[in-house]
Amino acid sequence: MGRGGMRFGAGRPGWKRKAELSLAFDIREVAGRGLLVAGTAFNFTWTKGDGDRLGSIDIRVTGNPERVTLYYQWSVNGNAPQGVDCSIAIERTKCFYGGNRPWFLCPKCGWRCGVLYFSGRGAGLYECRDCVKVTYTSQCQDSLGRTWIKQRKIEARLIDGWNRPKGMHWETYERLRDEVAGYDRKRNLALMSVMQRKGW
Repeated sequence: MGRGGMRFGAGRPGWKRKAELSLAFDIREVAGRGLLVAGTAFNFTWTKGDGDRLGSIDIRVTGNPERVTLYYQWSVNGNAPQGVDCSIAIERTKCFYGGNRPWFLCPKCGWRCGVLYFSGRGAGLYECRDCVKVTYTSQCQDSLGRTWIKQRKIEARLIDGWNRPKGMHWETYERLRDEVAGYDRKRNLALMSVMQRKGW
């Protein structure tokens, strides 16, 4: 299926599971809390915006080779829950200004990634976004919907009335305003095309 065009409704299919609604395990969050140290054991919990718990896993970090093991319960096809041990290797890459950055190696494909998602099928393991087949909500928008998303991001950088925030270079400000104007032109052209097709 194509990537979508300039007409209304043209876009990527929206039936895939959304990354924003999945239980994601981000190695940056773990490393940022100083927990990615061999011998460390801790609990990782997901919560809703109102504080209600969505789920949790127990985690143990080991070294030589470095990896994390996730412990949790998983029920297959409505059967009694069974314990799952999901072992995930870690690889580190050097940063340009020193230090290193940790990555997960997907248990299924071995691909290096920063975030793993619960597969919710089969053995119930945590895998990369491609293996779990999740997508971002913005990727399921049609081409016009994506222009609104991009425009809102730009507007968030500006102040009321699309005014230049203090400290922003004029060149950057003019570029952002040109981008917003370009999104408006795209939407107007698409609307005119629809009106012409319908003979309005």
